Amino acid sequence: MGALGHGSRIELIVNISEFFKRVGLICDYQEFDWLGLERGMSLTSFPPHLVGQLLDLCEQDPTYHLVSGTAPGRLVNKYVPNALSYQLATGDKNPNLVLNAFVDPKRALVDEEMICSALAIMNPVDTGDQ
Repeated sequence: MGALGHGSRIELIVNISEFFKRVGLICDYQEFDWLGLERGMSLTSFPPHLVGQLLDLCEQDPTYHLVSGTAPGRLVNKYVPNALSYQLATGDKNPNLVLNAFVDPKRALVDEEMICSALAIMNPVDTGDQ
């Protein structure tokens, strides 16, 4: 599910997999090794102190662009200074694309379904035998 914007307006995407596919986020840590990039603790995102190497790569090879993690659950499809984290992407470079999975109207239903499933597994099964 996405919302379309005009001009410089945000195009909000609430579906994580839709955003990842559209912007072409690189999730294969071996590609980072092949590119010679130093990583932080995460396999697919980079901490702010390593953003310089990412900007250099994007300048040398325009097929890559940066996606910035500006808040928990929120990714912006452009370089934002002082973001929490950064990721490399090779897809749609539209800087107005924003992922915020926390505003998905179906999120409550998914959470409820997961909780109900977990409770069903944790509760002892009543077989009717006493």
